[in-house]
Amino acid sequence: MKAINSKEKEMKNYMNKLAPLLILLLLGACQENNIELYDGPSQIHFTETNSSVLVDESEPLVNIPVGVTKAVDVDRQFTVQVDTDESTAIEGVGFELLSPQITIKAGEVLGEVQVRCLYAGAEPNGQLLKMNLTAANDQSVADFQNAYYLELYKYCEFNQSEFIGIFHVTETDYWQNTYEYEVEATAGDDPYSIYVSGLWGVPEKVKIAFDRKEASCSIPAQYFFDDANYENAWIRSLEDGQYNACLGTIKNLVYFVYPEGSNQGWDLGTFDMTRISK
Repeated sequence: MKAINSKEKEMKNYMNKLAPLLILLLLGACQENNIELYDGPSQIHFTETNSSVLVDESEPLVNIPVGVTKAVDVDRQFTVQVDTDESTAIEGVGFELLSPQITIKAGEVLGEVQVRCLYAGAEPNGQLLKMNLTAANDQSVADFQNAYYLELYKYCEFNQSEFIGIFHVTETDYWQNTYEYEVEATAGDDPYSIYVSGLWGVPEKVKIAFDRKEASCSIPAQYFFDDANYENAWIRSLEDGQYNACLGTIKNLVYFVYPEGSNQGWDLGTFDMTRISK
């Protein structure tokens, strides 16, 4: 057993004296803020409101969690309805709704909706499935997060050639200024990267790397350019973008331009790339 030295004993005694004070402070804070337990009806809602999925030949199963605001002592059933007015995905073609009825067991607060994605009906441009929660008693459905939006995109194997050529770029900077221009992409130094010339209107090449497992892409930290205003500018991505291997597009790639070795940047923004020609 480890011996407790005098300093450790002193610290233990101090913490023991401090504990009651902390409890009193916490209780006082709760009373001051008038924290009350939820006492309304038990209502169902989605715990999240949207997601997207790449649909490959394995026809993935999507589990969408739902919850109720509090447990009750009886089983209850709720219905999931496809909103055919807003959905572009067609049931039986692009997806199968495996759980049109959800049962929340007595004493429980969670359940799930299951959707099977169908490869034959998947589209490279994506399809939208909107689902609504309903119940025999309208009071049992929350007036928040009662609809879910699932985007389904056809999966294509990554092919570097689909990301080589002339691309249209839409760039939005930190100040929400939007710029549109063209860039040229050439093959990278490995099969899963490209070099882009013309970002920011700069002729120097910027490497973009692709992660096939996540269907995402990123800008590794690298030298960008030098000029009178931006000496020794570097660039990297702060958030990965998503690529579509069917269409050869990149979306929502968040870039950061900064002096080498600094966390203070010159520009921060997002850009999308759409292929114009090879």
